[in-house]
Amino acid sequence: MSNSIRPLDDHYRSPPCTFRALASVESFPGGLHEFCAGDGILAATAADILGCGNVAASTIGDLTGKKTYFPVAGNQDFLQRKELIKPNLFSNPPYGRLHGERVGKARAATTIIRHAIDLLTAAGPIGGKLICLLDLRYLLSEDRNLDGGLFIDHPPARVHAFMDRITMYPAAFEGKTTRGKQSFAWFVWEWPFLRPGHVPPLRRACTAKRSFTRPTRNGSI
Repeated sequence: MSNSIRPLDDHYRSPPCTFRALASVESFPGGLHEFCAGDGILAATAADILGCGNVAASTIGDLTGKKTYFPVAGNQDFLQRKELIKPNLFSNPPYGRLHGERVGKARAATTIIRHAIDLLTAAGPIGGKLICLLDLRYLLSEDRNLDGGLFIDHPPARVHAFMDRITMYPAAFEGKTTRGKQSFAWFVWEWPFLRPGHVPPLRRACTAKRSFTRPTRNGSI
C-alpha cells in the first residue's frame, strides 16, 4: 500500500484482478453489496462477472463531480445502515481512519466488520457472506486474537491469501506504479458468524532476554 499521498478517507483503489481471483473460489447467491466502494472499481469488476443487477455499491464520500467506474450511491455511512441491500457484503474497508478521525490498530476496519456481521446475523436465513480484502497481517494482531477480540468472537470461515504481492494506490495517485510489496487476502465470514473453538496464532515461547545456549552433543540445550 503506497502511503506517499495518504487520503483522508483511506480510499485506496483495489486492483480488479483481486475480485476476479475471489470469484474463482467463492460464490455469491443473491448478489453483492460493496459498502465502502469509493470510485466503484471493484463493484464494476463484480458486475462484469455477475451482471449489473446483482451488484450494488455505496460509499461514505461525496461523489458529486467525481468519476466512478460503476453507479455508486454517495454520502452513505455504512455504520448507519440497518438492513441489507444484497445478501452478501464485500469491500476493501478503510484501516486507519473512521469518519475522518485517525484510529490505531486497524480499528476502522474492525468496527466496520463487526457492524457488517451484526447486519448479516440480524438478517438470519437471508443473510449471506461478508468478504473483506485485508492486509494478511490483520490475521495476526493481538488486538483481534485476545479475549474480546474480533477473531475470538467471529473468526473467519476462510482466508484466501494472495501468493503474489499487491500494491494499492490512493485513488488520486497518478505517478508511476511499482511492483507490490504487501501480502493481502480475502477474509470470508459466513454463518454461523460466532464460531467457538478459534485457535489464535502461535506466539514465540522464548523471551527476548534469554541468552543463546550452545546445544550439547545429544542435542539438548
